[in-house]
Amino acid sequence: MASQTINIVSPTEHGLKRIKVKAAPYEFTIATRAKWEMVVADEDMTIAKGAFEKIRIKEIKLQRDLLALPCVFTPHALASVVRVASGTGLAPVETDRCIEIAYILGQETGEIKEGDLLAVLNILPIMFTREATEPVVIKD
Repeated sequence: MASQTINIVSPTEHGLKRIKVKAAPYEFTIATRAKWEMVVADEDMTIAKGAFEKIRIKEIKLQRDLLALPCVFTPHALASVVRVASGTGLAPVETDRCIEIAYILGQETGEIKEGDLLAVLNILPIMFTREATEPVVIKD
């Protein structure tokens, strides 16, 4: 698998930051053991049907080498979780991470309340099947 030069784009206080890196794809194996984590709203929000919003969630800490995949079944009557994020930009799987944000899509118009269960994450341990190369920052 050949390496390639890519841009890693992250938000900052002053706008977007792009870091050029040389990186390569790598293979991994997903374990047959998994865990469920609850995605719980950490603020109140009004959501409109069809709206795409960002909402703070109660912190979920992930150790390195764990994948977080939202369950396809939606437990909330008003919104579906599309993805989760650290809120600080880049969160590679080979590092410990903290999930603090969920991006949601409104299924109906109404009020989301702090403490509402928004989704369940499937947490899956992985193991790299070959030596992964560390991305190398390229200076311009």
